[in-house]
Amino acid sequence: MEGNLIKKTVDNNGVEIEYYVNNKVNDKATVIISMGVWEPAARALPLISRLLGRHCIAISYRGRGSSSTPISGFDWLQHSSDLSSVLKNEITNRPVFLGFSKGVSYMLGYISSNLSEPSGIIIIDYPAIHCKAAKGYAQFWSNTEYNGSKMGSYITSHALEGIESESTYKEFYTALSKIKCPVLILRGTNPDSSIPSNLTDEDIFKYKDSIKNLEIIEFHYSGHMILDEELGKTCKYIDNFLKLVDSNK
Repeated sequence: MEGNLIKKTVDNNGVEIEYYVNNKVNDKATVIISMGVWEPAARALPLISRLLGRHCIAISYRGRGSSSTPISGFDWLQHSSDLSSVLKNEITNRPVFLGFSKGVSYMLGYISSNLSEPSGIIIIDYPAIHCKAAKGYAQFWSNTEYNGSKMGSYITSHALEGIESESTYKEFYTALSKIKCPVLILRGTNPDSSIPSNLTDEDIFKYKDSIKNLEIIEFHYSGHMILDEELGKTCKYIDNFLKLVDSNK
């Protein structure tokens, strides 16, 4: 991988949080990556490797990757505090926040308390909400396979059980309406994808109604897993967006 990838940890009130940093902070905007519900920071490496010369930070939330698993504390607020602990430990430059799937919820939870911090926001195929998990959520995700691996090998069963029992519903559209920075949304639209999009037309309407500076890109060969199904196209639009942010100094 181009750059200088470093694996680091930070303590968040007794929870050890793993994260990756690639490249040192520089004159380009920093990219902060918040992956999906089961995904550790390592799942962001294919994307990071294509953001040449870009200072990137990717987090493994509690219970994912090498991050530790607390006894309790698995609602969106505690996950957002993991992100906060990482960012307090790192110097960034005009950060652009990129969230995929459930990571959008945790990212927006952090942003909702730090509205002036983002220079840009990238949302990949997820509404601006945090869902209350249904009964059976933990067992479903633990046993589900993706690309030949059980998702339970990336996230601990206790973390999944905590998410199921502790998650509460929260919307972040009001927070987004107060954001002044540009926002890019990437949406999968392939109805035949094995994992369909998590965005409905109603979700898109809410985004359009809330965000002043918004661009939406559709991915016709992808469902939800855009970063795997169309990584090249994804990186093209992300790179263009980042260059726009860089030019708005």
